[in-house]
Amino acid sequence: MTGEAENERQSSLKQIHLVRHAKSDWESEFKSDRERPLSDRGKKNARFLRKYLERIDFKTDLFLISDSKRTLDTYKILTKNKDVSPETKVTEKLYESDSEDILVKLRELNSKFESVALLGHNPGMEEIANRLIRGNEDLALSESILFKFPTSGFLSIQVDIDSWGEIGKVPGKIIRFWIPG
Repeated sequence: MTGEAENERQSSLKQIHLVRHAKSDWESEFKSDRERPLSDRGKKNARFLRKYLERIDFKTDLFLISDSKRTLDTYKILTKNKDVSPETKVTEKLYESDSEDILVKLRELNSKFESVALLGHNPGMEEIANRLIRGNEDLALSESILFKFPTSGFLSIQVDIDSWGEIGKVPGKIIRFWIPG
């Protein structure tokens, strides 16, 4: 590619924001894992994350949320009195999903979205974070780049791609990683 052709190519950056739900309450009664509520500590940490998101003036084009009670309750705390996205979708496809399931979901996104946030569960959040950072679809890479993706954790990754169909094929750059203190 010549220098002129390289300059004509418009670089498109996409951002993926990964949020793991706040800590859940294993002591309370619940009928199924999907119905497990947040613990008091989880609610407190979600409020800390909300303050952090307010401080960085967080906004995203699309917010995808797992359909479990703990993810929905985390989302309600994070967005209390604040609209962070013009489009929000609750999906069962983020519940018990692995990195391959999440990658398929991301690759289906409309290119009009510059940024997307996912609020889900481990091990899926940690797996997809590793795949997006590495830009490698080799699942044989067993060692995690992240020591841990804790509850109420927030990770932003930026990837130089033109369409979501390319996600996971080139390494991403960590923009921020916040965990409760």
